[in-house]
Amino acid sequence: MMQPINFKSAPSVLVFEINSRNIKVSKTLKFEQEGETVVLDVRGLIYHGDFHFTSHIIGTDGMVWYHDGMTTGSSCENEGDFDKFSSRKLLRCKGKKLTLVVYARV
Repeated sequence: MMQPINFKSAPSVLVFEINSRNIKVSKTLKFEQEGETVVLDVRGLIYHGDFHFTSHIIGTDGMVWYHDGMTTGSSCENEGDFDKFSSRKLLRCKGKKLTLVVYARV
């Protein structure tokens, strides 16, 4: 389903709650602003399961970093190149379901 949303100016950050498994996550969002295209890329994915949150953080270099404070502590684990993650693969992470997608300007 597509639903148009209007902004006076393109936001720097947008966060979407995911409450469906029947969804395709777009890796980029594009806005037209004063004749120019503003692009927001996925920069974070928050997962939930078993009363616990984990995350994927996407660096500006396109590398995906996994964080789970219970298992990785204050460190992150490299999970590879974001381009190799399918929309379907983004919906789950180590048994947890995607709950939030964070988009930000590059």
